[in-house]
Amino acid sequence: MRKIFLIAPFLLFLLSCDHGLKPTEAGTLIYEEPGFGGTVYFKGTWPDTVYDLRVVAFRNYPPSDIINEVLGGKAKFSQSLPKKVDSTKYEVLADTGKWEYIAVALQYGPNIFSDWKAIGVYDTTEYDTIPTPIYIPYGKFIRGINITCDFDNPPPQPFKFAEIIGFLIAKQNLKD
Repeated sequence: MRKIFLIAPFLLFLLSCDHGLKPTEAGTLIYEEPGFGGTVYFKGTWPDTVYDLRVVAFRNYPPSDIINEVLGGKAKFSQSLPKKVDSTKYEVLADTGKWEYIAVALQYGPNIFSDWKAIGVYDTTEYDTIPTPIYIPYGKFIRGINITCDFDNPPPQPFKFAEIIGFLIAKQNLKD
């Protein structure tokens, strides 16, 4: 009789567990294509001529070997952004890891290899012009990487920005 009293609570416990120790659906891991995105805000006077406009990301700032950065896939960029708008959403598919320089690049002339300049940089501090790096974890897409572009007060132009962007866009166009 004592054995029944010891077994009964155990049987009641087993009957009350309908699924055991199964993980909940809310706890499952979701893999996303890695990258980042946000909104680009524009202020000031748009230039008369805009050939192309993109968000560009570089692994290193400043890059030690520009051509190898581009050829090695260490630089990524968004699709062309719309022109003469107040703001626009963007996305850049980029590998996991640290991205040290994220900028909005404007092609202001017909030469894809030289007519580029940075018009906005991702920087979360107002008191300097040093770019803010981001880190993309494995399987995550980072949102909220917002960039303000001021046509009347552009950021300092880094390294040979025009040559890098032109080469990068030309390389992508050859792949397509």
